[in-house]
Amino acid sequence: MPQRNRREVVRFLVAARQCEIENLKHLLEAGRLVLSITGLVHRLQRERGASNLFLGSGGQCYGEQLQDYQDAATQAERELRARLGGWLEHTQCPHGCARFFARIATALHGLAGLPELREQVRARSIAVTAVMTGFNDLIRDLLAVVFEAADSAADPQISRALVALFNFMQGKELAGQERAIGAAGFSQGGFDDSLRQALLHRIDAQERSFEVFADFCDPQSRAAWQQVAASPHTSEVERLRRIACTRTLSGADGMETAQAWFAHTTHRIDAMKRVEEGLEAHLEGLCESRIEAAGSELAAADAPTAGFAALALAAAGPFATLFPDAQTEADGEARSPVLAAGIGAPLSGRSVMDLVHQQSRRLQAMEDEMHAARKALAERKVIERAKALLMKHRGLSEDEAHRFLRQTTMNQNRRLAEVAESVVSMAEMLG
Repeated sequence: MPQRNRREVVRFLVAARQCEIENLKHLLEAGRLVLSITGLVHRLQRERGASNLFLGSGGQCYGEQLQDYQDAATQAERELRARLGGWLEHTQCPHGCARFFARIATALHGLAGLPELREQVRARSIAVTAVMTGFNDLIRDLLAVVFEAADSAADPQISRALVALFNFMQGKELAGQERAIGAAGFSQGGFDDSLRQALLHRIDAQERSFEVFADFCDPQSRAAWQQVAASPHTSEVERLRRIACTRTLSGADGMETAQAWFAHTTHRIDAMKRVEEGLEAHLEGLCESRIEAAGSELAAADAPTAGFAALALAAAGPFATLFPDAQTEADGEARSPVLAAGIGAPLSGRSVMDLVHQQSRRLQAMEDEMHAARKALAERKVIERAKALLMKHRGLSEDEAHRFLRQTTMNQNRRLAEVAESVVSMAEMLG
């Protein structure tokens, strides 16, 4: 291969690495935005639970706490909006930004309705179920931004970290909904069948979310979650769950139990928040380390004394050690074809082809790693799609649609995602 052609090949390999760096920078900014969202969601979850207790007690309890939670959520919203301002200054729109921006717009629309919802709570002119629906819809829209960040990630390690974080956030949100439902039921003296089924749905869905989280998270986060699961507060929540499903309480006992329920579930969710913060730190660390490593490799290509071989070395990057050729040092360590040629020496046609093949194998390995993360996200999409179809065509509530899918799963001894896919396929076939 002529020297000119070899140089052109390597330059495109370097350009490929530069594109990866730009994508990683986008992921880092998306990850930082996700951190702001997690903070806001946590505060909205607290406000939702306190709102339910305030309404359930006829305005006699949790008035001061509710104001504190509202103030904290308002501050978190300001921080999120400040973070969002930078996204509108981007001169380029990376892959997947159209859907990402659309999710953000939907979440901002939901936040615009929050002041009115708060006024209705303060005036006690709204039902507990309507308050839960309002907060649930808003938090779901915020979580959809996190889901979109995970779905558009092109780096396998970062994608896995985002999948773990999203599923943990989803499980934590379901725990928050469970807290709100329990507070409403206990403060009213008991759970009717609809409220009890809603509680059971949240418990079941939590377990599914935490199972996916455990499959994708880092070891430290998994260990931290195991500590939460073994804590006394979690045990107390389990005990109160059994009461919710089996007993009716008198007015005074109900309110006292509601406050105990809120305290223990809040301790549990606060512990989840600490696990969530560990996941966030892991995600941000991954993004920064990947950018630093890739940037160091490209910096070698800019050194005036590096020459053509160093440019190729920047393109080869660390995957020369991941996919070594047959050349080996005397001590047994593998060498890349670039190092074998020597820094500053012109590469042979074979060396350039080695670099091209290494890049191809590396990208294929990344694609293989991405498969599991994409599969988990795709399964979640199809389950939500199946629930939406059942709600639309059979007039079911979300809880009833979920219960239908779970019952079918048990009856047919199939995975939930498989049943959901069958529902979606049948609906598409019938139009």
